Amino acid sequence: MALGVRVRDIALPTVDRRMILGAILAAIAALGVLVLTRPPDRIPVLAAGSDLSAGRPLSELDIEIRYVESSTGLVVGDSVGELGEWSLRVPLEEGEPLIASLMQPPELVATPNVIALSLAPQNAVLGQLVAGDKVDIYTTNTDGFGGESSTELLASSVYIVEAVTSESSADRGRVNVLLAVDDDLAAQLAAASHSGDIDLVRVAP
Repeated sequence: MALGVRVRDIALPTVDRRMILGAILAAIAALGVLVLTRPPDRIPVLAAGSDLSAGRPLSELDIEIRYVESSTGLVVGDSVGELGEWSLRVPLEEGEPLIASLMQPPELVATPNVIALSLAPQNAVLGQLVAGDKVDIYTTNTDGFGGESSTELLASSVYIVEAVTSESSADRGRVNVLLAVDDDLAAQLAAASHSGDIDLVRVAP
């Protein structure tokens, strides 16, 4: 005997496109609010954990980490790291951030005097020098007109405090450098600048 089966039509719910669009817009709005209200990223910088004196290596000082929204001009980092031998030019009070322009490398502690030289490009690595580079200094002297020339190494690994290529119409292209020197080297360079040629050789790091 055959059985008759009736299949009733099942009505599926219709999708309201307006509801979907509304949900999408609501999600976008919620995301926008989240982005706008999210606190800005904070940057770690070095600060004085107590009153700090000038001239002592940072590795010997009480340095702490502060988090700020803007690090412009400050010393960024979550540790002293490679700046351990650097020092402050001036004292800082507890809580003050370390300012990059007030930091000095160990070379300026050992040789705090600074002398200026103005050299032709061919005598100064064509101006390819920046602060922090080290150079060997050679001097060349000539015995009278037509005499023999002699070149000797005057100093090794001298620290460059600043190096600028002149744009002035009077001496355009000349390389002006500031070197960290002791008293003896300052006197030798002063004499050499009037009696012969000076050449700088950039030392490989």
